[in-house]
Amino acid sequence: MSAELLLLFLKGVGIGLLLAVPVGPISLLCLRRSLTLGIGAGLVTGAGVATADALYAAIATFALGAAAPLIAEASWLGMLGGLVLIALGLRDVLHRDTAPAPPTLAGHMGAYAGAVLLTLANPATVLTFAAIIIGLDLVPGLASPTQGAIFVGGVFAGSALWWIVLSVVGGRLGNRLPRGAIRWIRRAAGAAFIGFGVYAILG
Repeated sequence: MSAELLLLFLKGVGIGLLLAVPVGPISLLCLRRSLTLGIGAGLVTGAGVATADALYAAIATFALGAAAPLIAEASWLGMLGGLVLIALGLRDVLHRDTAPAPPTLAGHMGAYAGAVLLTLANPATVLTFAAIIIGLDLVPGLASPTQGAIFVGGVFAGSALWWIVLSVVGGRLGNRLPRGAIRWIRRAAGAAFIGFGVYAILG
């Protein structure tokens, strides 16, 4: 890989990290699954989020002018995401304190797919990527499919790096915290999910 392509990849990594780090409903979901179900559940959730981030980065990169206005009109996606967040929140708030079942392969696949869909339900993400690409004057450096693919790969790597860190921290804490503390953390996260969901619908 040439120095120019490596720099482009690192820029993608930085942007992926920049967009993943702020605390929001997806961060809470990843952390909550890591605390209650273990590191593996958090990792597959984070992988789903990173996949969706990379997909939106690809849309912004390869179809910047055409795709952004179309996705901006898809307001129903935000409402759908809000309803999903409210459902997740209610499940956590009303959750009875029982020992969680060991995650299965099917459960991990469901967690991954759910994280992808929940992240895709925020179409404003593609506009954020578009604004960053334009604002940092990256468009000239994304002229070829190879350059675009390397940049999107960097975004995925940066986003995945954050979710790995969050999952490991959550999984380690989950092994040390008493069940009562985890129960109240889950309820607090559930209340936050409901708040984020209401905001997504009303916003």
